[in-house]
Amino acid sequence: MHSGKKILSLALALATVLPLSLAGCQKQTETTSSAGGESSAAASSAAPKETVTLKIMTGDKAIQGLDRVQKAVNDYLKEQNTGLQISWETYTWNDLATKSSNMLSTGQELDIVNTASWIGEGYLAHALKGEFTDITKYVEDEKNKDLVDLIGKEFLDATKVKGKYYGMPTHKEKAHNFGFLVQTDEMQKLGIDPNSIKSLEDMEKYFDKAKTDGFIPLCCSNMDSPFKLLDWDAFVSDNTPLAFDPNDEKTVVNQFTADKTIEFYKKMKTYHDKGYFSPDVVTSKGQEADMKTGKYFCGTWSLIPGKAVQESNSLGLKLTQIDITPIEKSNRETLGALLAIPASSKHPDEAFQFISMLYRDEKLLNMMVYGIEGQDYEVKSNDNGKKIISLKSDSDFQSAGGWIMGDEFKNYLTADQSPTYFEDLEKYNQNAKVLDDFGFMYDNTKLKTQCANCQAVVDKYYHELFYGTSKDVDATVAKMKQEFKQCGIDELIADCQSQYDEWRKANGKS
Repeated sequence: MHSGKKILSLALALATVLPLSLAGCQKQTETTSSAGGESSAAASSAAPKETVTLKIMTGDKAIQGLDRVQKAVNDYLKEQNTGLQISWETYTWNDLATKSSNMLSTGQELDIVNTASWIGEGYLAHALKGEFTDITKYVEDEKNKDLVDLIGKEFLDATKVKGKYYGMPTHKEKAHNFGFLVQTDEMQKLGIDPNSIKSLEDMEKYFDKAKTDGFIPLCCSNMDSPFKLLDWDAFVSDNTPLAFDPNDEKTVVNQFTADKTIEFYKKMKTYHDKGYFSPDVVTSKGQEADMKTGKYFCGTWSLIPGKAVQESNSLGLKLTQIDITPIEKSNRETLGALLAIPASSKHPDEAFQFISMLYRDEKLLNMMVYGIEGQDYEVKSNDNGKKIISLKSDSDFQSAGGWIMGDEFKNYLTADQSPTYFEDLEKYNQNAKVLDDFGFMYDNTKLKTQCANCQAVVDKYYHELFYGTSKDVDATVAKMKQEFKQCGIDELIADCQSQYDEWRKANGKS
C-alpha cells in the first residue's frame, strides 16, 4: 500500500503442465504467447488445450467493469491457446484480508491471491501455517531463470520462508518512503510550498484552514495513519509488536510502547480533540475508498516516484505528493505485493503458468491493469515500442494499478506520467538505503500463541491510540503494556532477537 501502503505492498513463471518452449526466457512482445514462448500464430494453430479456470482474488476495490475486462482477458487466453481461463474477483484491501484469510484457513478452493505483510495476517503467517503452496520447484526451474533475473535473486530470496518460496513479488519499486498525498487545489489555495513540508508538524499548521474550507484534514484508516511517519521497520507485519528503529538496526523492540510512539499517541489525542479526523475513522473500511470521496485534505501514504499521478488516476482526484521519510529498502518491499497460490488450489501448475504470464506478456498484463483499448483507454503514441495511453474518464474499470502483479515495468505509461517514470523508479531503487535486516524472516513457530495474542493486544488498542479517542493516553498505554506482558511479549522479543542475532552472524553482519 500502500502504501505502504500504498501501501500498501500486493503482492510476481512458466508452468510445467506441458513441455513449454524456452523462448519465454527472452523478452516477450505483445504478439507472443508468454506462457509457452510460442508465436501467436503457432499457438492459434496448435491443438486446443484442455481448459482450466483459475479463481483469482486481488485487492484495492470492487471494480464495476470487471466482468467485461475478464471476458476480454479470457478471449485473449483462448486465442493464445493457453488452456487457461480466469474467474476474477476484486475487493477492498480490508475485505480481501478478511475473505482470503477465511478461505485459506478453511481450505476453500482458490488458485491465486494477492498477499503481503500488511494484508490481514500477512504473507509470513500464511506461509508458516502451510496455507500457501511451495513454489520453489517453479522458481528454480531453469525455464524460469528469466523471471529470477528480472526480479533479482537477492530480492526474491528475501521472500523465502524456511528456505522455500511461497509467493512471487511484483517487479516494481524495491524501496519506500512515507509522506503525504494532498489535494492539489486546496494546497495551492492555502499557499503551501510542498518543498517546505518536512514533517507532520509542518503540515499540521494548515489543518485548521483546510477544515474551515470544508475538508476533513486527515484521511486515515486502520493502520494507514500518521503513525507511518515514525518510520518503524515493522519486519513481520504492521500489527506485530516487533520492529527495528532504522537508527538502531540491531535491537528488536515493541514499537507500540516505545517512547516516541507514546508521544505520537498524545499528539493524536490533540488531533482528535480538534476534529482533524473523520468521526467515522475507527470504523473506516479503507483509506483509498475514503480519499476517493474528495472530502479529505490529505493522507499519509507509502510513496514512490509518480505516486501522486498513480493515485490521482485511481481515485479521480488531483493530488500532489510530499515526501517526508528517507528512502529505504526493507522487507516491506519484498513482502509488499505478491501473488501466492493457496495450498487448496487444485491447479498449482496452471496457476503458476498464469502468474508467469504477468511478467512476460505485456498485452495480458495491461488488460489486467488498464482494461480494454477504446473502452477504458486510448493509445496516444507508441514511442520506441512503449505505449503512452490516455485513460477515459467515463471508464468503469479502475484497477489498483500495476504494482499489485507481474512486471510493472511492462505497464503502459499514462499521458500524465513522466516519460522517464521507469527510469526514475530504477534510480529510486538504486539510491535507497538497504536496512540491515533486509531478508530476515522471523519464525514464530515456537511462540505462535504468544505472537497471536500480542497481535490481538495491538488490534484491541491501536484504533483509540492512533486516533485519539482514548480519554487518558497514559492510562491506556499502561493497560496495553500490562496485557502485552501477560501475553508473553518479553519472551516473543527475546526469541526474535535470538533468531536475528544468529541471522546477522550467519550473514556477516556482526
